[in-house]
Amino acid sequence: MRRPRYDVSGRTVFVTGAARGIGAATAQRLHAAGANVSLVGLEPERLAALAQQLGPRAAWFEADVTDYDALQAAVEGTVARFGAIDVAIANAGLMFIGRLATAPREQVERTLEVNLLGMWRTNRSVLAEIVRNRGYLLNIASLSAASHTPLMGAYSASKAGVEALTDSLRVELAPTGARVGCAYFGFVDTDLVKASFA
Repeated sequence: MRRPRYDVSGRTVFVTGAARGIGAATAQRLHAAGANVSLVGLEPERLAALAQQLGPRAAWFEADVTDYDALQAAVEGTVARFGAIDVAIANAGLMFIGRLATAPREQVERTLEVNLLGMWRTNRSVLAEIVRNRGYLLNIASLSAASHTPLMGAYSASKAGVEALTDSLRVELAPTGARVGCAYFGFVDTDLVKASFA
């Protein structure tokens, strides 16, 4: 059965990792479809420039997804500005290339911290709004959730974790009317992918 198209016009979308890549492109497309967009990320100059380009239906908040308090402040700021959060996209992520046996421990731990725990913190910070508005939560995974390749062990593990948490959350939230999805991108022409190939 085909589901009815979800109309974002007049709704508010909260996007992490919105300074560049998939996050910025997603925010631009949703804004063009009539949504208010809350741009959340680590690069204030880029976020501010994108918000200015988009106009009054865009706001930006500097927040690291490893910092739950900063995410909560971004959620509160978004609700204060637009009145609600109807859709949230947990997109922020990073990737380092290296062997699990020899890669710097900090890189492996940072990958898991941002991609998996950062996604969970983002979910946790927006869930009350998503449930209240019977909205939609989208977690960005990767084809790496299913295709576990060498030199990408930490990234693959983090994205497999994103998929597992999303599947559990989808069932937990089903009685509320809120919906939860998971996106599986392959190689997209973003700075993250360019850096990995370099």
